[in-house]
Amino acid sequence: MKSIILRELFWIILSFVISLILGFIFLELLELTSTDRSLKRIEKVFSVQLYIIGCIVSFISIYIVRIIFAAIRMFVGK
Repeated sequence: MKSIILRELFWIILSFVISLILGFIFLELLELTSTDRSLKRIEKVFSVQLYIIGCIVSFISIYIVRIIFAAIRMFVGK
């Protein structure tokens, strides 16, 4: 039981770190950067909101892929 909890904790931390990286990639793919050197306040808020959305979507996507691989491994193992 302890190994299952540790494995899930490891995956949560790893998924969180990967989602932070994928959040930046998400923002880069959208190319919503301003041409000005300094961003307006509303642009800063919008950028942070988009980053948070990208992180959440990435975290959920990582867990969905993990569940799919676990299901495939379970079906193949039988």
